[in-house]
Amino acid sequence: MRQPQPFFRQFTQSWYVEIRGKQINLGRDKKQAWAKYQQLMAARDELDAHTTTVVTLFETYLDWVQANRSPATYDAATRYLSSFAKTIPRSLVVARLEPHHITAWMNDSETWGSTTRNDAISHVQRAFHWAVNQRILARLPLPKLEDKPRRRRREVVYTPDEFSGILTAIPDAEFRDLLEFLWETGCRPIEARVLECRHVDLKKQIAVLPPSSNKTRKAERVIILTGRATEILRQRITAVEKGVVFRNTRGRPWTKDSINCRFQRLKKKLGTERICAYGIRHSFATEGLKNDVDPVSLAMLMGHSDPSMVAKTYQHLAQNHAHLRRQAERARGNSAE
Repeated sequence: MRQPQPFFRQFTQSWYVEIRGKQINLGRDKKQAWAKYQQLMAARDELDAHTTTVVTLFETYLDWVQANRSPATYDAATRYLSSFAKTIPRSLVVARLEPHHITAWMNDSETWGSTTRNDAISHVQRAFHWAVNQRILARLPLPKLEDKPRRRRREVVYTPDEFSGILTAIPDAEFRDLLEFLWETGCRPIEARVLECRHVDLKKQIAVLPPSSNKTRKAERVIILTGRATEILRQRITAVEKGVVFRNTRGRPWTKDSINCRFQRLKKKLGTERICAYGIRHSFATEGLKNDVDPVSLAMLMGHSDPSMVAKTYQHLAQNHAHLRRQAERARGNSAE
């Protein structure tokens, strides 16, 4: 087969080479263009990076995620990859992707916190790791990003009175019910978001999410319902009849972004940064341990596969001296005061 040769295009004043039906821009300088051309010919496994656009790779990756991962993972990947794709040219090939493209994307996402930014960039990197593993790419285009924000550990915990104050500041029942359900069950925010009417058994006071909706994707997730949680679901199911249980005032299922927006408004209204969905889950665990719920039962209620997760995650209780003093008295067989 005849080897493709570089050619000069007057209109763009640049050198190109056509490989596999796609024209690769080699640049304007003839010497550098031929050097790049020879490099491409010597390393044929690098050609895909010069002929595959970032958008095309994302679309292929999302098809794989949809077929092999949970709906929640697919939704998150779609949300973040689509967001990034909007900030780059559709014609941008993988080989021309640079860290400054990520930086520009982050600058366009001013409302995202450090954890959301970390998650977003991780999804982009995950797509490229998948492409390398599938032999679609020979190497990672962005092996390391120095300015990738670190996930911020938020030790946010509310007392019952503090949580009551948060609920009072919420004008609509739709968002109040969602947060109160999290408070009553200790479930993950995403579990409440994907909960459907068909998952709920009001008589048995349980909600059972299939493995595909579970974080581990290995077993069903059983959410135990308190009396108040059961009443909330009864009202919500009556209102929606079928499909996703918790919806906003427009009748649309809650998304991670829509919940974040509501919390941003709550922060401004209450004048505090100590408000987030996972803070409610942390509070469930903290209150459970303070009320002497054993760690094994608490882990099962929260959907942890490993009971030791409770001890690892809620180490902030070590700073609650009053709680530890009561436990010390119990350990010695004394009545706690």
